[in-house]
Amino acid sequence: MDFNTAVSLPAGTDVKEFAGVITGEIMSKYEKPLLYRITEHEFPYTSPKDRVEIFNLALKHATLDTDDMLDAIHYNRRRALIEEQAAQYLSENSYIIINGFVNFRLEEYKDELRTLCHNAAEELYATREYDEFLNMLRFFVSVQAPKEGIVHIVKKDETLRIYNKRRRDITDLYADEIAFSSEDFTPEDIVLSALITIAPRKIVIHDNKENDKLYDTIANVFSDVKFART
Repeated sequence: MDFNTAVSLPAGTDVKEFAGVITGEIMSKYEKPLLYRITEHEFPYTSPKDRVEIFNLALKHATLDTDDMLDAIHYNRRRALIEEQAAQYLSENSYIIINGFVNFRLEEYKDELRTLCHNAAEELYATREYDEFLNMLRFFVSVQAPKEGIVHIVKKDETLRIYNKRRRDITDLYADEIAFSSEDFTPEDIVLSALITIAPRKIVIHDNKENDKLYDTIANVFSDVKFART
C-alpha cells in the first residue's frame, strides 16, 4: 500500500471493514516513527541518551507484546480513534491518501502518543530515583555493625512487625522516631526504617507476598533475604 498515493475504497467493501485495514497499516507503519518524532519534539532539552530510553520505553508500552492490561487498553483506544476517523472520512470520500490523513486528521491519536511518551519519561525518572534511593539505603546498611544477626518479619493483626531470634518484637525499639512522628510515614516505612537501623545479616519474611514492593525493596537492600511461606 502506497501511503502517498490515493487509495480507493474497493467497490462493495464495507466502510468499517476497510477503515480497520487502514488502521492496521497506520499502526504498524506509522506508530514507531511518530513516537520517535514526538519524543524528539517534546524533550528537546533532555540528553540524547535519555531521549532514546524514553522512546524505547514508550515503544515497549505501545506494543501488545506486554502482559500489561493498561497497555492493552491504551492500544485499543488508539486503534478505535483511528478507525472512527477513517470510517468517517471514507463515508464522505471514495479514496484516502494515508500520509495526508495521518498528518492532518489524527491529532487526537497523536495526543495519545504524546501521553505515552510523557508517561515513559515519568517512568524512567521514577526508576532512577528509586535506584538512587536503594543505593543510599545500601550505603547506610554497609557502614553499620549489625545489631541483630537474624530478624523475622511477621504480619500480626494486619501489621508487619520485626522479631529477633528470641521472638521478641523489636520494631518499635529500632524504628526511627521521625517515622513515628511524621504523618507521611506508613507502617511499611517504619519497618524499613527499623531494618536499616538494625542492619541484620539475615532477614526471614514470613509471608507469601513475594512481589510486594516493600519486600522487593528489602531484597534489593539486604544481601540475605529469605521467604518462609505461611
